[in-house]
Amino acid sequence: MKNDKIQYLKIQFMKEWNSTRIKVFDELSDNQSMFCCCGKLATGLHESNCRKFNAKVDAETVYRLREKLTKKTI
Repeated sequence: MKNDKIQYLKIQFMKEWNSTRIKVFDELSDNQSMFCCCGKLATGLHESNCRKFNAKVDAETVYRLREKLTKKTI
């Protein structure tokens, strides 16, 4: 279900998805302390490859673009 929303937003609203995801990534990265949400050291390379962090970024991006989702896609 969640992956369907992500795919829909990526395909139908690619520009908005990319710009919002970059903003969310930067905000969450800046809000983290020295450690990532998974417990490892939060470096730029780690954050770009961390599944937990990227899942958090995707979830927040979907939340911010929720008005783009129609009842049909939910």
